[in-house]
Amino acid sequence: MLMSMSSVEVVLTPAASDALGRTRAERGEDLSFVIGNGCCDSTAPFLFAAYVAGPGERHIGEVEGAPVFLDVSLADLFDGYEVVIDASPDPGGDSFSCETELGVRFSMERVPTPR
Repeated sequence: MLMSMSSVEVVLTPAASDALGRTRAERGEDLSFVIGNGCCDSTAPFLFAAYVAGPGERHIGEVEGAPVFLDVSLADLFDGYEVVIDASPDPGGDSFSCETELGVRFSMERVPTPR
């Protein structure tokens, strides 16, 4: 069962929207964002294909049709905030996140801010 938090708003910058669209063209529609999956100090959203959320994650909404999951340990910290996901060039591609195959990397543009 997915638990939703309607008080967290996730938005994409134009660069992130473009990266999501390009990744969909390569990997298909079944993509999900996951924030706080144990590395990068919870500042790097990951984009996974055919993702199955675990019991330690909470569904907080969707952005451009992609479900967004948040680690439950961060849920109270993000409650009532806006999360902005950005994308920038990353030729290293040292991540499991799908967009790195295209030479870009998602990041949180800024610390979540109150809405």
